[in-house]
Amino acid sequence: MLKEILIDTKAEIMRVAVLEDGELAELHVEYSNKASLAGNIYRGKVESVFPGMQCAFVNIGTEKNAYLSTDDTVTAQKQPDKKSRPMKIEGILKPGQEITVQVVKEEAGTKGPRVTMNIALPGSFTVLYPFSEGYGVSRKIENRAERERLKNIARKLCPEGMGIVLRTAAEGADISLIGKDIRELMETWERIKKREEKGPVPRCLYEEPGLIRKIALSAVNPDVKRIVLNDYNEFEGLLGFLDERAPEIKAKVQFFYKEYDLFEFYNVESAIKEALSRKVWLKSGGYLVFDHTEAMTVIDVNTGKFTGKVNQEETVFRTNCEAAKVIARQVRLRDIGGIILIDFIDMKDAVHKEKVLSVLKEECKKDKTRVVVAGMTNLGLVEMTRKKVRGSLRDLLTSPCPRCGGSGRIVNNTGDN
Repeated sequence: MLKEILIDTKAEIMRVAVLEDGELAELHVEYSNKASLAGNIYRGKVESVFPGMQCAFVNIGTEKNAYLSTDDTVTAQKQPDKKSRPMKIEGILKPGQEITVQVVKEEAGTKGPRVTMNIALPGSFTVLYPFSEGYGVSRKIENRAERERLKNIARKLCPEGMGIVLRTAAEGADISLIGKDIRELMETWERIKKREEKGPVPRCLYEEPGLIRKIALSAVNPDVKRIVLNDYNEFEGLLGFLDERAPEIKAKVQFFYKEYDLFEFYNVESAIKEALSRKVWLKSGGYLVFDHTEAMTVIDVNTGKFTGKVNQEETVFRTNCEAAKVIARQVRLRDIGGIILIDFIDMKDAVHKEKVLSVLKEECKKDKTRVVVAGMTNLGLVEMTRKKVRGSLRDLLTSPCPRCGGSGRIVNNTGDN
């Protein structure tokens, strides 16, 4: 699978498209007037503690106080043994207490950001956990020999008293590159600890690299063929950044000098339009319908124009298999989080049901965000969940229609006139 990263920069918005074999797989959006918080580390102050809800609210300098649950404090406070009673939030935190937290989920609607005390610093090949001991390897690396090789490397390089997990990008990477990545993360952690010592509260101790730099570092993966930018200042800035961090991937960076639109040239605009549509057509003639509620996202599969050439059961099976692949890609592209319910076309054959589930699970492995396919209910509905980190593409690029009371959406102005 070959990947291409396209970076479209305009005055008010930056959009980063990740193409896989020519098809849009991910779209990252950043508005110039609203910076992303996910991954940032803050020195904050506990504003209130709620024993009944087992949570606390922390002032990190954002408009709404950040939410911190007991589960996100225990690891940092060294979890007690299994025989002892579970730790209570009131025994860990007090109002007015200063703590260091990391944003794990962006603020959304009326909710403030969600934070954790269990800091995680991601690098190109590794994630460093300063408060969790042990080592591991990404589950997405399935080759047994490679997993064993990486486990040995992780065991050898894991800093004392800390934890590391080797990311999917570490597959095939030399030990020297992984070692360099860990050393850089350790240096970053030392700088954070120094900034923690003094200064006003709340304050930011560490800010995640900007969207372009963060995405560009993923190009260490040999699957990434090129990074294309249409803004010359960003192009030069990225080359300068890579000079220090990853000079080996500078050759992949290209400037798009053509007069026509970058996203139009690569057919990205039409893919974005489809990703914002309620209905998505399948190549066979079937279609999907996406409906969003407060509690979950519901996806309905229909045969549409596809009538098949053999029999009804085979037609349904083939439609469902194609739908499973497209659903996994659309969920990832739309950045849908939370509970997802899929109403596949009813199948009588148990083998067909298992095969469709298998296809869905396999396609979901391409997603960097954690996805769990729970299985099929007695009613034939497939339940799955996807970790919610930030707002969906729908939330980022559209707004509720003021005329219909929010039952419809209107596309935001992206700077294209």
